Amino acid sequence: MNKLVAVGAVAWLCHMASASAGVPDWCKDASFDDRYDLKDLSSQDIDNVVSTYAMAACKPTAEAEANKANIDKGRAAWGKKLGMTDGDWADAVAYANVDERSSDPQLSTKDIAKMTPIDQYVAVREGFSENGSRFENPVYLADMFEPNLTELGRLAFIEECTQTPRMEMHDHAVPFAICQADIDAFDAAKFATQIRTSNAHKPEQKMRLRIQAYKLPALLKEHAENIKKIYAKDEAYKKLWDAAKKGRAEWATTFGGNKALLDLAQRMDTYKFTKSRKAFEGCDKDTTAALNAAITAKVSASMFKEQQDIRKDPFAGVATVVGPLMLDIPEIAFVAGPYIICQPERGTAEFLSYYIDKVPGMRGPRGAAFTAITKEKVVLDDMDAKISYPSDWNHPFSASHGAMGSAGGTIKSVKAEDDMLTVELEKLIVKRKECVQSHRTNRLARINRDGSLDYELICDKMGIVSYDETWAPFKINKAYASQLKKGVRFSSVRADKGGADILAVWPSKTAPLPTLVLGAPVK
Repeated sequence: MNKLVAVGAVAWLCHMASASAGVPDWCKDASFDDRYDLKDLSSQDIDNVVSTYAMAACKPTAEAEANKANIDKGRAAWGKKLGMTDGDWADAVAYANVDERSSDPQLSTKDIAKMTPIDQYVAVREGFSENGSRFENPVYLADMFEPNLTELGRLAFIEECTQTPRMEMHDHAVPFAICQADIDAFDAAKFATQIRTSNAHKPEQKMRLRIQAYKLPALLKEHAENIKKIYAKDEAYKKLWDAAKKGRAEWATTFGGNKALLDLAQRMDTYKFTKSRKAFEGCDKDTTAALNAAITAKVSASMFKEQQDIRKDPFAGVATVVGPLMLDIPEIAFVAGPYIICQPERGTAEFLSYYIDKVPGMRGPRGAAFTAITKEKVVLDDMDAKISYPSDWNHPFSASHGAMGSAGGTIKSVKAEDDMLTVELEKLIVKRKECVQSHRTNRLARINRDGSLDYELICDKMGIVSYDETWAPFKINKAYASQLKKGVRFSSVRADKGGADILAVWPSKTAPLPTLVLGAPVK
């Protein structure tokens, strides 16, 4: 009896050796069984196709052995479609091993500069959570990886961009125009290489992303038809695509090669989304230096010519006039983001944030494309039609704001007190021509709601009346001690803590042009 068992065991082992002959090395982690149906090789569901090819290669049944040549040929063809080398089928094995394939990849690092291609895909598609809310602006999220956006990051942006919720197709014109350059630039060969070398993530997740990329051509074919529908409605929509192209070109010439600024912005994004202490350390000095350099290089003192704050209407003073002009300067719009993220409680951050919230900004080529689109004048043939701009645009440094104002005057004295400066202004005496003597007649002027009567008032004498409209003493951030002296004129913007920040400084009461803007020298 034992002899028969031994002979049977040898026969079984020989059968297994025969069945395993020719099984690829990448099958070594296969944990599935051989209960599959070769009919699934012609399924419309690519998930089933890929899994069945892996199973047939690694756990060949008698039917699979009989059709091995055709199966190998079909698998090679599918590998080519998916951008896979033969060794990449190990990812398909892992994909076939698991029943639940919907789990999303997780970020392998918190440092945006070190994120893998798959990390970029996750970041652009999923966004980041902060204080219970989620930041999900794919335009900004893709831009923050520039100039090192990978093809996986680009794929995520294209997928987000080409989604078409239920609305008129022309309402998608602006986002479609913004993402056109990414559609044109997508490189399937680079994608295949990048995903192959992304070893910080599970192989089944890599396989899932290959399948996502495989579906892209069909998605883009439908997308191209949608664009045709937009153009058919009105040829003027093409101007949006032209504007987006110009915006991207402008970004490339101003920031695309500025590694120092791009690194600073990416570092502040890392701090914003991950609260990295390492990214935050020293950022106040670095963001201030970047802002000062941009102001000195790009802001003209003439922008502030004849500007002054208004005692009775601080919301119609210097900040209101120059704010939109300053944030329309690409360099200022770019450095505003890192500064606001690093120093959110400063008055300068409040000023920058108030005006940058009104425009997409210049964080990257997509935001620059959007900004250019908002400036493009597009006249549609239908007089009742309007360009539909995305209403959910937001920055990671967006904040709620009251009205933005500024206040200031000519300095009488400066005194350091505790951690701030107390600045007193020269007397501001305003003279107005008013009626100084009058009398009433018996002629009825009006009947008031309460039934009382008002009689005609006649002025007998006009005269000049003086009013003291001097502002109360200012509390200014001590960082401006060297700039504020007796006799100079200044304009300041509010701050949550640490005193107000100085928006501009004029060397004297009568000087038409300032010499300093936000602490930086200007000409």
